[in-house]
Amino acid sequence: MALSLLQYILFIFISITTICSSFNFQLSSLEKLTTPPQNTSIKDRILGLANDENTVNWMKKIRREIHEYPELAYEEFETSKLIRRELDRLGVAYRWPVAKTGVVATIGSGSPPFVALRADMDALPIQELAEWEHKSKVDGKMHACAHDAHVTMLLGAAKILQELQHTLKGTVVLIFQPAEERGTGAKDMIQEGALENVEAIFGVHLVHKYPTGVVSSRPGEFLAGCGKL
Repeated sequence: MALSLLQYILFIFISITTICSSFNFQLSSLEKLTTPPQNTSIKDRILGLANDENTVNWMKKIRREIHEYPELAYEEFETSKLIRRELDRLGVAYRWPVAKTGVVATIGSGSPPFVALRADMDALPIQELAEWEHKSKVDGKMHACAHDAHVTMLLGAAKILQELQHTLKGTVVLIFQPAEERGTGAKDMIQEGALENVEAIFGVHLVHKYPTGVVSSRPGEFLAGCGKL
């Protein structure tokens, strides 16, 4: 049962990740990375929901709103408010605050297995120099590390999971984590029970070095990370 849920959740999260990185879904890239659920009708419904024009436009709006109002570590009050606003609209239950500004939501049966999806929320103390319609409106702060997109990806996954919740044989935990850039947010959330009962966790990071619409992975560490005992 755990393996089935892992495949299911990973397929949804990667579907949303690809859309958030390109807004031009490419199924071939997903099929190279993971084996989709055996139930073709569920698979097709996931892809349909992820690639729906309303979903795509909703995600674009969310990402741009977060990008325009970046917040530093443990200051993500408006970002957290936005997350809770959208979860309320979706009818998803959540716990807040966790580690000051974090949010932990759950979708599914409430029983094992528990699989988590995680996104970071904080921005960086960097001045955005690019001139575009949705440039940061906060001097000296910007989302330079894609955390605006990561939050959007997780909300997108929440939307699909909520619509398909009756098919879940287990529970999905959605973790919106503060203070990733400071290196302490994950530790604080763990101490406050964010990973209680969780058997596996996925986190996905956008990166500019790969072509648009491509999802990549490998065994072991991938992209930056920090940790301490």
